[in-house]
Amino acid sequence: MTEQSTAGKTGRTGRRLLFRVVLSMAVGAGLVLGWTWAYESGFLKSWLDSTSMSTFLLLVLIGLPLALVSSLVLAGPILWIFGVRPVWPIILLGPIVLGLGLYFKVHEPVLGWFTNRHHAEALLAAVAYGLVGLATFKRA
Repeated sequence: MTEQSTAGKTGRTGRRLLFRVVLSMAVGAGLVLGWTWAYESGFLKSWLDSTSMSTFLLLVLIGLPLALVSSLVLAGPILWIFGVRPVWPIILLGPIVLGLGLYFKVHEPVLGWFTNRHHAEALLAAVAYGLVGLATFKRA
């Protein structure tokens, strides 16, 4: 193998990796901003504000898994259409890494940079999905 063909493969691999990470970041941030918009637009907020404890438990047991599945259904095809392969680690592990980041409040130090808390959460989602995209990259 010549030096030029090795450099060409390395360049293609680097571009694929960069594209995978950036697109994963955009999808993660987009999902958080989309759910935030649905909540702040009043549709979800009015429903959640009027829930009793039993309804809230029902929401956690049924609604949260439905939200995750719908996020998977939205994110998976977007990544697939743009040629990101494999998609499944990103759409399955991205929400887990995001949830861990939210649980440990790793986005708290950057809250002052944003006027809206949800924008900091979208940044955390972008980082979480991007890290998963980076960690699960396979060289072809």
